Amino acid sequence: MALKGTPFGGRSEIAKRYLIDGPDVTLILYTNTRNSLGDNTVTADLTQPNIANGYTPILLDGTWSETNGVLTYIHSAGGNTDPFGNPCWVPTGAWSATVTGAAMVYGTRCLHFKDATDGAGLATDYVATAGLRYAVSMADLIGP
Repeated sequence: MALKGTPFGGRSEIAKRYLIDGPDVTLILYTNTRNSLGDNTVTADLTQPNIANGYTPILLDGTWSETNGVLTYIHSAGGNTDPFGNPCWVPTGAWSATVTGAAMVYGTRCLHFKDATDGAGLATDYVATAGLRYAVSMADLIGP
């Protein structure tokens, strides 16, 4: 037995109140220097590319589900959804700056952030090119 913990029921309740039953949150990309964000990061600290050429924040209005406190998300079908149900951007041209990560925000609060990595976990930057999709795995963003 443990001396401290959050049982599955507690995790499920936290997940439901946080995203499933709560208001929609927004997914943004940022151009901040890698490893520059931390515990005190707020939405205003995140520098986004200019809203142009296919970049705009994405409202996460798809379907959240939860099992034992582990959340999954499928984005609403449309132009900002990749074949796997992940939210994505499809640039129509160059963006104002190189993207270094993604963040989930609600109002002034930054709920989660993650500097971009490739499939091997190595740091990678994204330079927008017309037609070159940038998708965000919500499991990667909000997971441990």
